[in-house]
Amino acid sequence: MLLPLALALMAAPASLLAGILKPGFAAQVGAVFALLAFGVTLWGWLSGGGAVDVGWVPSWDVRFEVALDGLATLYALLATGIGFVVLVYSSRYLPQHLEHQERPASDGNSFHFFVLLFMGAMVGIATAQDLVLLFVFWDLTAVASYYLIGFDRQDPDSRASALMALLVTGVTAVLLLIGALLLYGAHGTFSVPDLAEKVEPGPLLAVSGLLIAVSGLAKSAQVPLHFWLPRAMAAPTPVSAYLHSAAMVAAGVLLIGRVYPLLQKSEFLLDFLLVIGLLSMAVGGALALTRDVLKQLLAYSTIAQYGLVVTMYGLGGPYGAGGAAFYVIAHAIAKSALFLTAGA
Repeated sequence: MLLPLALALMAAPASLLAGILKPGFAAQVGAVFALLAFGVTLWGWLSGGGAVDVGWVPSWDVRFEVALDGLATLYALLATGIGFVVLVYSSRYLPQHLEHQERPASDGNSFHFFVLLFMGAMVGIATAQDLVLLFVFWDLTAVASYYLIGFDRQDPDSRASALMALLVTGVTAVLLLIGALLLYGAHGTFSVPDLAEKVEPGPLLAVSGLLIAVSGLAKSAQVPLHFWLPRAMAAPTPVSAYLHSAAMVAAGVLLIGRVYPLLQKSEFLLDFLLVIGLLSMAVGGALALTRDVLKQLLAYSTIAQYGLVVTMYGLGGPYGAGGAAFYVIAHAIAKSALFLTAGA
């Protein structure tokens, strides 16, 4: 059960150490760890999954509660599988990118470190069943994405884009924590499965659920907090292919999927998701038609496509949730390939 998370979290420091020995080794070692994490995730799921629940910060009732359920397996496979492909791609792409900018090859070490740190945090978000633990991994993705989007630090536009992404996703992450604290104050637990049994429809669920949902929607670049994603295209193409197709934007709908047993109890929250999803489809699709730079076009397309995912969650029921999960897979595979093609 813990092997996928352990391998994903070990990948970043292992890649960094390999890169110190020889810069070209960083991508290779990272790709091996990503492939191993993908394999053990699949093996763990086929073996029946499992869960681990131990005390982490007992004085705050915070537990290290993780589970390899269907939702966790889906997103962990996406994070590690697409991560493996992107690392293989970047092993050839990044040296040319650095040479073009007259930067040393050793700069690639930090690039692969943060890509793999993001992968580890993404697997952590996927498996976390405790809202505070989820919040920790959630913020870790924001930090990693800041350094990845701003990798070309000599470019003022890259630095500004990285700061904008950090502010939007980092500030809205606080809403996730506030929503979790509201639920804890009423029900005495941060455990999502326990909250799903205890929470009843009412004002508390509407407010706390809205706060958590907004945090997820901002991460998935949904209207009106969509503006950071096109700016993030200042990042090198492997970053766009990973974060903005299968990882960072997917983390937002992953959060919605994880707390969906709570959200679906409120008609207000379902209607809210439906409206935001439809608006994002319309705005993202319309703005995509105005772009002639391929990465920009793909960014606005991503806003629209994840609007479709949010819309399906808003429709509710098992078919809505199942359709959303299926579309996340389809989008991640297709859009990452499109971004890699844009880079080529």
